[in-house]
Amino acid sequence: MKCLVFAVSLLILVHAARAEPDDTPAAALVSAVKLETGSLPAADEAYGEILAAPGSEIAVTLPANGIIAALPVAAGQIVTAGEVLAMITPDAQSVAERRKAEDALQAARANRAHVAALLASRLATGADLAAADQTLADAAATLTALDAAGAGVARALKAPQPGIVSAILVAPGSAQPAGAALLRMIGANAFIAVVGVTPAQAMQMKPGDTASVTMLGTGAVLPGDLSRIANMADPQTGLIGVTLVLHGTPLLGAAVEAVITTGMLTGYIVPRDAVQTDEQGDYAFQIDSHNIAHRVAVHVLGTAGGQTVLAPGLDAAMPMVTTGAYQLDDGAAVRLSPPAGVAP
Repeated sequence: MKCLVFAVSLLILVHAARAEPDDTPAAALVSAVKLETGSLPAADEAYGEILAAPGSEIAVTLPANGIIAALPVAAGQIVTAGEVLAMITPDAQSVAERRKAEDALQAARANRAHVAALLASRLATGADLAAADQTLADAAATLTALDAAGAGVARALKAPQPGIVSAILVAPGSAQPAGAALLRMIGANAFIAVVGVTPAQAMQMKPGDTASVTMLGTGAVLPGDLSRIANMADPQTGLIGVTLVLHGTPLLGAAVEAVITTGMLTGYIVPRDAVQTDEQGDYAFQIDSHNIAHRVAVHVLGTAGGQTVLAPGLDAAMPMVTTGAYQLDDGAAVRLSPPAGVAP
């Protein structure tokens, strides 16, 4: 009887032991990488807009009186050197001035020939011929100047250089005097991007640093070089203005994102998701030989694309957790995901 009671009690204890829940947490599934040193470009991102370089905008003026027959360009249009900017027809005054100059030249030639004939007949002096020559030269110079200005004839006003038309100042059909500004244009390669950076970023930059500037509206990318760093911060934003000289012809006034390369970063290169941040600062998890994750403080030197560069000082023998790091606590057990293409 005692043996039977003992056997029953033993069965109850075994069943109770099997029914008791296991409080041991399951190991978290994570990915990890081996720590390896390398170098990446040190780059800072900044935002701003496209402006004309100071002093780069020129006015295209009318050299002689005329009427604006046509303006085949528009503000914002890119033009090449020699491209027609405006078609000009002569006004009545310039036509009259040209006709007067032509008549004066014809009369001066006839007078010079007459004086030369008189001199041959001893009826005029050398001084008379010299005066006739001077009158002829003056008349010729006057007509040459009118020709150079295009006075009194229909003509095309052309771009003096490649660039972009920044403003149209007159309307088709309007009569304009000599010297009137018809439009303004900015020469090619005379554009800048002005972007704002933090004071800490500005301290790492210097003239000559290269940049890649992306037009946010179109996605077009232009290379550039840092030319100037402002000496004071904007009182509203607290940012330092940085001027980038661009190589190309962007859209004036466009919003841009600039990536400015300031040097090289050397350290442990890891995926960006390996690093976490909380109130204690930046940290990551490394895995020991028993598959236990240990929280370690890290110093981020910089980022480039999807990679982060960490300062030396970590234990390179311990892999660093990447995917899954957000779910870990210090001392957590982990199991590693198999490499891509390998069955678990």
